[in-house]
Amino acid sequence: MLRRATNDQLADSVVVPQQRGRGLLLLSSAHRVSDCRIAQKEAAALHAAGYDVTVMGLERAVGALLPEGPNYIEYAAPGPRLRRFLLRLPWLLGFCLLHRYDAYHIHDPDLVLLGLVLKLFGRRVVYDVHESYPMVVLDRDWIPSLLRPLLARAWSRLESYFVRSADLTIAAHHSVARQFAMGEIVTVQNFPTMEASADTPGAAIPMTQRPYRVLHHGDLTEQRGLLSMIDAIAEVEWPEEPALRLGGSLRPPLLQRIQSRPGFRRTAYLGWLNSQQLAGELSQARIGLVLLHPTNNYRRIRPNKLFEYMASGLPVIVSDFDHWRAVVEPAQCGLLVDPLDVNAIARALEYIFAHPDEAAEMGERGREAVRAQYNWQGERGKLLASYARLFSGAT
Repeated sequence: MLRRATNDQLADSVVVPQQRGRGLLLLSSAHRVSDCRIAQKEAAALHAAGYDVTVMGLERAVGALLPEGPNYIEYAAPGPRLRRFLLRLPWLLGFCLLHRYDAYHIHDPDLVLLGLVLKLFGRRVVYDVHESYPMVVLDRDWIPSLLRPLLARAWSRLESYFVRSADLTIAAHHSVARQFAMGEIVTVQNFPTMEASADTPGAAIPMTQRPYRVLHHGDLTEQRGLLSMIDAIAEVEWPEEPALRLGGSLRPPLLQRIQSRPGFRRTAYLGWLNSQQLAGELSQARIGLVLLHPTNNYRRIRPNKLFEYMASGLPVIVSDFDHWRAVVEPAQCGLLVDPLDVNAIARALEYIFAHPDEAAEMGERGREAVRAQYNWQGERGKLLASYARLFSGAT
C-alpha cells in the first residue's frame, strides 16, 4: 500500500524524535562525506534532533568543512564504477552487517542490493533517491543504445520492489516520488539553507559595481551544458570582456577538449570550490547559469544550483523546461532559454549585462522566493517528522 504524506501533514507533525540516541548510518558509495545534501543538511539536521549520526562516504572534497556533531568515516577516494560495484560494495555490506545501527540510510542506486540484504537480516533501511534512475539509465552514452530501454525497465522494477521493502523512502523530487506506486515515501527536496546565503561576503555589492562574471558551479559535463556555456561566452558582444567562471569537477579529457574552443579564452576553470570560495564567487558574479540539456532525467528533476543562485540574489539563465519555468516565471528571477541554442544564451547574457537594475530586481525576487518557499528549513521538518514516525513505537 502506498503511504505518501502531504507537506501540510508533515509540517503539522511532531518533528523532535521521541527517543533520542538512535544510531543512524548515512551511507554512500558514490558521494563524498562532504556532500551537501548528506552532510550539510540531513546529517546536521538529524544530529541536532538528537540522533547519533555517522556519515560514511568517499573522501571529502579539498577544503570542505564538515558540520560538527556527526561522526565521519572516509573510506576511499572516488573511483570507477566497476571497482565501486565489484570491490567496495561487498566491503560495505560486510561493514554494515558487523556494525549494528538503528537505521541504515543509503544514498546510491548501487546500494539497493546492499539494502535488500540488510532487510533479510532484519535491519531498518531508509532509501534516499536523489534522481530518476530509470531516466539516468536512458541517458547514459556508455550503455549500448539497444540495451538502455531494457535496463531502464529492469531497474525500475527492482527499485520499485526495494521501495516496497524499505522502511522509508526519501525522494529528492516530487517527480521521483511519483515513480513508485507502493511504499512509505516522503519528498524532501534539496533546497538551500538561507543561513548559508545570508553569510555570503559582499552579497550587498550592487550589480553595477560587479565585474562582468558569469558563474556555474557543479559537475561539468556536456549534458550539464559545459560546451554550450563556453561557446555562448565567446559570442557575447560587450564593451568589457566578460568572464565565464566554472567551479566543479571536470574530467581531464574534457578539460583538454574545451581548451581548444574560442570561448575558453574568456573562461576560468576554478576546480572544486569549498563553501567560502563559492561564497566569494557568488558575491562577484552577475549571473548564475543552469543550462542542463533536455535529457530524460533533467526534464524531470530541478537542480539544486538553481535555488542556490536564487538564494544568493543572482539572476539566473536556465533551461526552458516546463517544471523549471514553473519556478522562474512566477518568481520573475531570470531568463529561460533553449540550452542547445548558443546564440540565445549569448543574447540572454547580453540582456542581463545591459540591464543591471532589472538584474538586481530579478535577484532579489529570487531570494524572496527561496525565503518563502524553496528553503531547507521546511524540508528539514519533513525529514525529522519522517524519522519520528519511523521509530514510533520501536524499542
